[in-house]
Amino acid sequence: MKKGIGFLSIIGLMLTILSACDKVSVSSEPPEDMVLIPAGEFIMGTDDPEAPPNENPAHQIYLDAFYIDKYEVTKQQYEEFMLAGGYQNQQLWTEEGWEFITKNEIVVPLGLGVRYFTPTENQPATGISWYEADAYARWAGKRLPTEAEWEKAARGNDGNTYPWGHEMDFTAVFYQFGRDPSPVGSYPTGASTFGAFDMAGNAWEWCSDWYNHYEMTSMPFQGSGYKTKKVIRGGSWHSGMLEMRSTYRDTNKPDYRNTTVGFRCARNAN
Repeated sequence: MKKGIGFLSIIGLMLTILSACDKVSVSSEPPEDMVLIPAGEFIMGTDDPEAPPNENPAHQIYLDAFYIDKYEVTKQQYEEFMLAGGYQNQQLWTEEGWEFITKNEIVVPLGLGVRYFTPTENQPATGISWYEADAYARWAGKRLPTEAEWEKAARGNDGNTYPWGHEMDFTAVFYQFGRDPSPVGSYPTGASTFGAFDMAGNAWEWCSDWYNHYEMTSMPFQGSGYKTKKVIRGGSWHSGMLEMRSTYRDTNKPDYRNTTVGFRCARNAN
């Protein structure tokens, strides 16, 4: 009798373990429209002497696993945030962000009526300040990617110059001056090795970081410009070839709004 009970207990334990493993497998699947960027080291920056100085030096960075949006946040998605009262919910905003939108009576992105509530809702949401992008990410249960996360998602583990490889390919990127961005995902050959689309061209993308020189990021630098500008990456439909390189770094104040600037979100993998 005791042996029978022991056997049944073992069977029950095995079933519990199998069930738990199944749950882990299901929960490890990326959230909808996000891709998993696995943990590990990658090369950030470049030693290319022809690159802008703020891209130097190349250095190895270790990142924990994270998810990043497969596509830039679209007008339709941002419209849902607006209709849900995102601009009226103070809890979603940083103190500075709330002051910015209330003082300036901002309740819609720059370009409303031209680039919103139109048949092209699958275009990236643009005209978005860093404050607005950050509030949307909180509302969506996500966050903005760090600059390092953005670069790893764009160039992969092989140190690609562009998301798709080392050579410029104009069929892989939306690159036309004087036109609006294309619907997200329109250039599948331009996807990064991890499966993120439009990380070159289409719309600039906000990162969570304050801009700083790479050699200063590991020390308490308090020099000129410290914590005044946020990082933007990736270039836009109005950019030149240089800006679409995955190492290219640009910056602007968090209240900057321009119809070439959008964003995508990230979240922790654990």
